[in-house]
Amino acid sequence: MNFAAKFFGRLLILFPAALLLFFVFHFSEPLFFADDFHLLKTIVWMQDADNFFQKLGLLVQQHNEHRILFPRLITWLDYRLEGHIDWPVLMLFGNVLWCGVLYFLWDAFRTLKLGIGYFIPVPWLLFQPAYYDNYTWSISVLQQSVIVFLLAWLVHAFVNRRFVLAVVIFLIGTFTHGNGIFGIAVGVVFLFLYRDWRWLWIWVTVCGTTAVFYFYGFEKGQNADFLQSLAHPAQLMGYFFAFFGATAELFGVRPWVSVLWGVIVFVGICGFGFPKIYRHYRSNVPLNYFNEMLLGNLLFLGITALLVAVSRSWSSPDLDIPARYAHYSPYLTAWFYLAGLALLTRWPERQPVVRCWVVASGVAAVVLNGLSYLNYFSDLEYRRDWLRADGENWNNYGTFMQYSPSFNHNIQSVYAQAVARGICRPTERRPIILANRTFVDSSIVLTFQEIATSTQDASGKHTEKMLRVHDDSYLGETPLLLLIANDRPPLWVPVYRGRNGYRKMLVEHTLRKPELFAELLTDNLPAGLFKLGYRAGDSLVLTKYRLEVDNDHTVKVL
Repeated sequence: MNFAAKFFGRLLILFPAALLLFFVFHFSEPLFFADDFHLLKTIVWMQDADNFFQKLGLLVQQHNEHRILFPRLITWLDYRLEGHIDWPVLMLFGNVLWCGVLYFLWDAFRTLKLGIGYFIPVPWLLFQPAYYDNYTWSISVLQQSVIVFLLAWLVHAFVNRRFVLAVVIFLIGTFTHGNGIFGIAVGVVFLFLYRDWRWLWIWVTVCGTTAVFYFYGFEKGQNADFLQSLAHPAQLMGYFFAFFGATAELFGVRPWVSVLWGVIVFVGICGFGFPKIYRHYRSNVPLNYFNEMLLGNLLFLGITALLVAVSRSWSSPDLDIPARYAHYSPYLTAWFYLAGLALLTRWPERQPVVRCWVVASGVAAVVLNGLSYLNYFSDLEYRRDWLRADGENWNNYGTFMQYSPSFNHNIQSVYAQAVARGICRPTERRPIILANRTFVDSSIVLTFQEIATSTQDASGKHTEKMLRVHDDSYLGETPLLLLIANDRPPLWVPVYRGRNGYRKMLVEHTLRKPELFAELLTDNLPAGLFKLGYRAGDSLVLTKYRLEVDNDHTVKVL
């Protein structure tokens, strides 16, 4: 292959990763999101801790089912280096590590001795925003995405017989994300395959000691309910396979398609790899490098899927996989594609079939990547605009409009300290300017609907009152909704605006729908009379509508 072809091939491989990192930084904001608070409060409390052991206790304290020592250490290190917590940098760092999984896939692929073009479908499949939570949610990317990099590295260390390194990676992974502790099984299986009994005892001793420390004082997470999940075995199994097949969710199809794709991927890889393990023990036929890498990753991901299904499937009868888990499916699908290559390239006479496999997979990966950006850029925009808006709401009212009053109450004191000490700097980047010009447009028609939204965890169901503001004829760039009182700063609320259907986009050449909506948690609204308006670009457009909020948070539309 000539230089130009190799260069173009590398460009096609690296471009999806570069695009992902660009989107991560573009849609990030210098404000924490949701459970990121558990990272920043550790920094605040560590400053007030009296000694080393108190600080260590803060670093290893349980968060849901996880002891997130290393995400907290990374946050602390960023704070020490920059003088404040730089959330966009944390997101970028976590996503750079996630992109590092490409190396391990490439390392296995090159043992097949195929041209670089055969690898091109892999990054296009992997790097897309279906898992948008792991773009702009620091605590999620530093756990959910980074653990995949660590597990791939763990398998790589075992396959290369670097057992001391494997121990180090296991310890880092265990205290990065809860499923990292299941690296125990990876080590046991590999050392059993290698018949290295000395290292097997060392591994079991180290891992067992770590597990005792990890589970000492452990409490069940608020979202986990094993008994409810086990009480619905069909739903549990469906969730297990949907976890592997969540890539199909991109097409907006029924849940059974995700389950079917998960079955195909899981059974396909097992059918490719398990006979080799059988022959290894039956006839001592050695496993090659590719097979060991493939099977090690399948083992870890299989345990992860089972754990998530047992702990979470009870809450998802529709088998919907949350965005923070959606990266596991394309990762395993990438291994499925490589397993297909490894199988088909054994027979030279099947070269036409190999080319069809590569071309079909490449086209599917590129289409999937493009659809993912089309389908999820609205979610990224909405998350970013909420963070921008709530940065202003905190400065003006000491509250975040997107979170429940109980959450605001719990974080208020600590976050106020974090801002006062400069640990967080929420207005450092892209401050919102109210408007350079203002005018009234009485033709804007809004509709209002009072709704109750429910969230559920293992402790029960929680209901919150919301006011939905809807506009079905908006033209122009996506605005922010403002609630303006005469004697106070405005309240800022983002609007969600989806894309048009594929056919309408092609026929009318318009990407965005003319309809948009905003949702207000009414219990967060201060009492008063508010004008409603849109801030788009440098203009403020006032509508004819007013909201009157009573002291008991009852809202009347005028």
